[in-house]
Amino acid sequence: MSPDTAVSTVLAQQHPEAEQLYFQLLSAPPADPFPDYHRLREMAPALLTGDGSTLVLTRHQDGDAALRNRNFGKGDEWLRLHVKDIPEAELRPVMERMQRSMILTNPPDHTRLRRVVSSAFTARHVAALRPSIERWNNELMDRLVADPGGDFMTTFAMPLPVHVISDLLGVPESDRPLIAPAIHDMGLLIEPAATSDEIVQGARAENTLAAYFSELLAEKRKNPGDDMLSRLIASEADEVLDETEAIATAILLFAGGNKPTANMLGNGLYALLETPGALERLRADRALIPSAVEEMLRYDAPAHVDIISVLKPTTFLGADLTAGQNVIIMLGAANRDPEVFAEPDSFEVGRTENPHLSFAAGPHYCLGGPLARIEGEVFLNRLLDRFSGVTLGEPELCAGLGHHGFEKLPITLHA
Repeated sequence: MSPDTAVSTVLAQQHPEAEQLYFQLLSAPPADPFPDYHRLREMAPALLTGDGSTLVLTRHQDGDAALRNRNFGKGDEWLRLHVKDIPEAELRPVMERMQRSMILTNPPDHTRLRRVVSSAFTARHVAALRPSIERWNNELMDRLVADPGGDFMTTFAMPLPVHVISDLLGVPESDRPLIAPAIHDMGLLIEPAATSDEIVQGARAENTLAAYFSELLAEKRKNPGDDMLSRLIASEADEVLDETEAIATAILLFAGGNKPTANMLGNGLYALLETPGALERLRADRALIPSAVEEMLRYDAPAHVDIISVLKPTTFLGADLTAGQNVIIMLGAANRDPEVFAEPDSFEVGRTENPHLSFAAGPHYCLGGPLARIEGEVFLNRLLDRFSGVTLGEPELCAGLGHHGFEKLPITLHA
């Protein structure tokens, strides 16, 4: 089957009631969006907005086909929706860098950038990070033990990927507390419900990271090491990357390897604790841990939406699309599609068929997927090794679609 071919029998349609629901989800995401996802899929699984500018997909089959379609790719139209009221000086340097990173480039530039970075995410390199991941799991779990009822997100889920990706990149440990807060704010740039003030906040955070990595890359030029940033410098010297691309790539790797993994850990732990018998089943059969991690990713994905752009005129699901239009894949809905997943609203640690779209698909499939998986597996093994149980406090959800997870998740670990 050609990746340009949509095999779905569903045709794109306009549907005022479905469009209203879609805009409600985008502008004010509820704490539990899944009933709305099901309603949207039932009313208009391929929704064409009234102005014809956007195609919204909620079925797994259609989302997967769109992500693999060579006529679609990444563009900045989605971000420009937010920026009408933002001073150009605030946003211009951010846009220039983002347009030079993998997140907003397409082949051949995307292929060139991805080739440089992919060397750090081979099975061998990821496996080599296991001791680092185990070390940080133990240290951060010790901090949770010392603070019964403490917040899992700020004490464990957020610091863990910061340290792991920093070890990979070569970010000094002393610098990490200074730049980690910018990750949260930068995430506002991809949040559909973000206000103009929040976009400015995100842009300033990106500028902060750019200034930091510009200085760190300069230091790596003088004193290269065995780390990813030094390899970026080598690529720059070989004229594979220029300086802007190296900075943009460093920011993308640092930020991209953090918030999504933190959300995976928080969302996954919550699902495990809220599903009777799930943790005990893993304790009895550790072989289920890899499938449990996949289910953590599917059941409540770290991001519930992916946005791609039409690169050239094409017909998709019966809709005649022109360059610059947006295609919105509702990942949270696709991952609960009953045509693909049996009992999609049930959390099943032993689920064997699990082709979720949480890492996207096609050319922009997440390079960090293998690293996130091993972080999840080490976490579950360490949790079961060290503790007999976990008590959950009152959580506080961050109801976003670009990033979907908990602001606070209080827990108590029992020896």
